[in-house]
Amino acid sequence: MKNILLLLVWCIAFASNAQILKNATFFVSGDISSPLVEQPRYMMDRVTGQLTDLTVVSPYNYEINLGVRKIARFGYENKAKRFYDGSENTISTNASIGAVTGGEYLLSCSFVRDRGREFTNQEYWYRHVGKYFLVKGEYVDNQEIKLKTFGGEVRGKVDVGDFNFTAGIKHRSHPVYGFNPFLENYDLENDPWWNIAYDIGYEDEYYYVDGEGNGVDDWYDYYNWNWYAPDGTLVAITDQEFMKYEFGKAVDQYNKQQLNSLGMQQEVSLVIGTSYYYYRPRFWIHFWGDVMPKHKGLTDYSYAEDNIDFDLGGVIGTKITKRIGIFIEGKWRRYWDIDNYELKTGVNYIIK
Repeated sequence: MKNILLLLVWCIAFASNAQILKNATFFVSGDISSPLVEQPRYMMDRVTGQLTDLTVVSPYNYEINLGVRKIARFGYENKAKRFYDGSENTISTNASIGAVTGGEYLLSCSFVRDRGREFTNQEYWYRHVGKYFLVKGEYVDNQEIKLKTFGGEVRGKVDVGDFNFTAGIKHRSHPVYGFNPFLENYDLENDPWWNIAYDIGYEDEYYYVDGEGNGVDDWYDYYNWNWYAPDGTLVAITDQEFMKYEFGKAVDQYNKQQLNSLGMQQEVSLVIGTSYYYYRPRFWIHFWGDVMPKHKGLTDYSYAEDNIDFDLGGVIGTKITKRIGIFIEGKWRRYWDIDNYELKTGVNYIIK
């Protein structure tokens, strides 16, 4: 709900300025689809011989998009659809320098359920490109790839023919990345693994199979432990099954709790960028690249290592004849060793 309210506040703020809203597009869309059929999974109770079907039956998938955008298209970009639905992912959206000078923005929020996983993807940014400078503020929360960042940048800008060169400072706020609380807080050689499960809220229950029916837990009788999730649900009937299917979830939950308690981290980075744009009706090329080679951590767990973060992308297209065209386009962003990339290529043939 707070995401919707935030988006509405932005929209109201824009609505108070007709110039900002000029040529902007508001969009709302929804999509529903059937889920994938999951792999069947069963559990056999050693004592009763009862077979339990543990197959996960996911509900239907959905995606709801809403937002507002004002982004100029480059010469090679055609508006393929009559309406925006929020799923568009064009080069002009990702390039550091847009097709026009002045202000452009995107405010987009998507509510998604995919194979039973529910998450919210958000992207809000505003950039202003002047003759000698570039400023941008952005907030990105892509829960699908667990990438979250908020910040802004200021760069100087120089144009040399069809090239643009920029350099400046970029501030980023982000969750803790590159730190594993489980490995830091537990000595795997000395700490019993079940203590970790207890810390998360799992409980176990000892049982044995009285083979002789004498009411005594003899040393040769089979024994094991039932495991229960924090909500009391039986999730495993042996230690082996718990380790195979549930222990990883317990460790993941522990890490999430610990990392969330550390809060957002801050850092500033040197950013250097370049872009090139050439367009003719029969051939076009457009690429950009932003590199952040140096960082200064401002908090205890900022990811200010010697890693090189970057944001690269480009598109090349040509019309070989009036009917045949070839294109290739892609992007690759790496922040804090989290990769988000996409590559597309194809051939178009116009039938008359």
